[in-house]
Amino acid sequence: MSTPSPLPPLLLTEAILKLIGGSIFFISPTTILKNLHSPPYPLSSISLIQSLGTQTIAFSIPLFLAARADSASVKSRRIVYWAVLGREGLLGAGLLAQIGWSWVGEWKRGKERSGDGEFKALEEGRAAEKRWGVEDENLAATILRRGLWMWVAELVPFVVGRMWILRYRREWFD
Repeated sequence: MSTPSPLPPLLLTEAILKLIGGSIFFISPTTILKNLHSPPYPLSSISLIQSLGTQTIAFSIPLFLAARADSASVKSRRIVYWAVLGREGLLGAGLLAQIGWSWVGEWKRGKERSGDGEFKALEEGRAAEKRWGVEDENLAATILRRGLWMWVAELVPFVVGRMWILRYRREWFD
């Protein structure tokens, strides 16, 4: 007699977590934004976080359905798992790309500040204004990167776990 697959309770637990997490994104986007930016938050940022919340809630639906015991649900588990892995993998790659571009932007702003632009600003009497703007942007970029790294750290266990299950626990899908 084979042991029952642990996937149904895992899928159900993850569906509940996605439902809760997505609801927080949607109902209280400032809870998420405080890790990425300092207030006041632009309406466009609030809207984007709420949209991400609805997407997260939407991904809970196939997880709930795949957790059921009927034959159609059992047959759909592998494709659901791949779809969620694809979404989280692409999200993680996008977050890492944003972190990388943030470092590039900060490096470019640093070159700007130490280059001829600073001398020109000094000649025009705007040196302090320009310097503060670059430092302010660098601080904002640092806060954003910290929040993005937190998000990546939250995704990694799910991505690694899914890849491990898909590779080494194929029998769980039968």
